[in-house]
Amino acid sequence: MAVILKPRELSAHWYSRAGAPAHRIPKKDGAGDRPTNITDARRLGLLPSVTTVLSILSKPQLEKWKMRQVALATLRVQPKSAEEPPEYYAERVIDEAFQQVEDAADLGTRIHAALEHGLAGEHYPEEMEVYVEPVFRWKAEKRIEFTARELVVVNAGAGFAGKCDVFCTFGKQGKGILDFKTKKTEPGKSPEAYPEFGMQLAAYAATHYGVDALPEVRAANIVISTTEPGRMEIVKHENLPELYACFLNACEVWRFLKGYDPRQWEGGADAR
Repeated sequence: MAVILKPRELSAHWYSRAGAPAHRIPKKDGAGDRPTNITDARRLGLLPSVTTVLSILSKPQLEKWKMRQVALATLRVQPKSAEEPPEYYAERVIDEAFQQVEDAADLGTRIHAALEHGLAGEHYPEEMEVYVEPVFRWKAEKRIEFTARELVVVNAGAGFAGKCDVFCTFGKQGKGILDFKTKKTEPGKSPEAYPEFGMQLAAYAATHYGVDALPEVRAANIVISTTEPGRMEIVKHENLPELYACFLNACEVWRFLKGYDPRQWEGGADAR
């Protein structure tokens, strides 16, 4: 029996030292492109994104959720036939289990795009208004000024880069940083403030504002519910200096595991 399996690509993101995205590179045969891998990064001196570095951290709750989805998917897929190889059946189950993840990611991408267009004063799809309007209303009520959006920050000295959703000012209260997250929520239950989300914001803030400014920077995730349209929650992160120190430790572990230290790269022309 012929089985067509859906290809799954690596999620690692990379940047050049000039801040250009380098998530994909051309194939040698000229037939399109492919995801950038660690071998490419070593050759080109690319910097891992903040989220790529943080992907090495164990996330027990996420892993438990994944296992549950795979178990439930076995009840939905067509049963294994006698002639189907076990590894093909396993792949079918995995594809079924994580189709909802792809659907959620697609909605998240559309919400993020609507926010970007809306904040720039541009048109966005009417069906996205229920998700983005609470953000605009909150921004106006709190008198928040966005000073930079979708800004790529490069920290070659610490060996990472990444794109930050928003740098801002909170009235007279100084510097701020925000990151949009889309998430399934449950009525009456507040979203969790995962440490890696705080580390991500701390890394961006340290690069943009400077390490010495971290104690005064206000950092938060704007969590937009995909299951309760119209619901938006602000999840604050305190102690940015400690969070940044933890992130730098994660960078050290990442470099050890990957056998690549982008801080010490001395190759030729960087990728653009």
